Amino acid sequence: MFNQHFGNYLLGKKILKPEELRLVLAEQKSVKVKLGVLAIDAGYMNAAQVDWIRKLQTAKDLRFGELAIEEGYLTEAQLNELLNTQKKSNTLLGQVLIEKEFFTFEKYEEVLLQYRQESSLSADEIQALKNNEVDKIAEIFLRTLPDEQNKLIRDYFELFIRNIIRFIDDEIRIEAAKEVDSYPFDYLVTQKIDGAYRLFSGFAAAETVLARFASIYAEEEIGGMNELAKDALGEFLNCHNGLFLSHLSHKGIETDLFPGEVKEKGNLKPVAKTYVIPCYLSFGKIDFIFAGEFPDFV
Repeated sequence: MFNQHFGNYLLGKKILKPEELRLVLAEQKSVKVKLGVLAIDAGYMNAAQVDWIRKLQTAKDLRFGELAIEEGYLTEAQLNELLNTQKKSNTLLGQVLIEKEFFTFEKYEEVLLQYRQESSLSADEIQALKNNEVDKIAEIFLRTLPDEQNKLIRDYFELFIRNIIRFIDDEIRIEAAKEVDSYPFDYLVTQKIDGAYRLFSGFAAAETVLARFASIYAEEEIGGMNELAKDALGEFLNCHNGLFLSHLSHKGIETDLFPGEVKEKGNLKPVAKTYVIPCYLSFGKIDFIFAGEFPDFV
């Protein structure tokens, strides 16, 4: 998820244009990140040191890591860590930015430092984004919640994100939960849970976004919010909730699941604290919505 957050930062700062970001995000899927970028990203080497090693490689028949150790820039332990990271790296955005000549190594180092300073995320939280550690990511963006709500919702939202990544789109960017006193929507896919816990949850988006979501889940092209789309969206949420309730049941917590609904063109009016978490997918934005009581609709 780091690439999506860092990319959005570059857009906000007008360092990249939207079409440039789309290009590098598309390109990153076919790129293997290089050790120099990872070394800068980890803070083990600076841009000047990486440039020097690259120059040495033109004169010596040695790999980047071997030369970096020889020059005293990396320890063997650090090199092994970078090599392991390289195999599963999510830091490909920087690599493509450099290869496409949007950035030099120096520019990448500078902007990465700015992002770390301005993002309000700790080093551990940024690392969680890079590693796609969904449990920690859920905690990051739900930390505005009261403690008594946090554990249940964090577990629920963590599973929701895992299911989005597994079935719909692994290019997701999440923003912090925010409390709302009303919520107008075009389409809202929702389902109620009652029993030992009461939970209202769902997700809302524009018609084009939900139609694309439904197409991906149903594995067939769906042109709009027809009955096939609504069935696919309801099935996704029902399967997610069924899995979550199964986890609760294993802990001895019994709950009931109401039939799902797809609501059109309305306004949600909370009767208790209600939260929205914006989730940006590669094809558009959805809002994840939850509350501890069932809301009214107008």
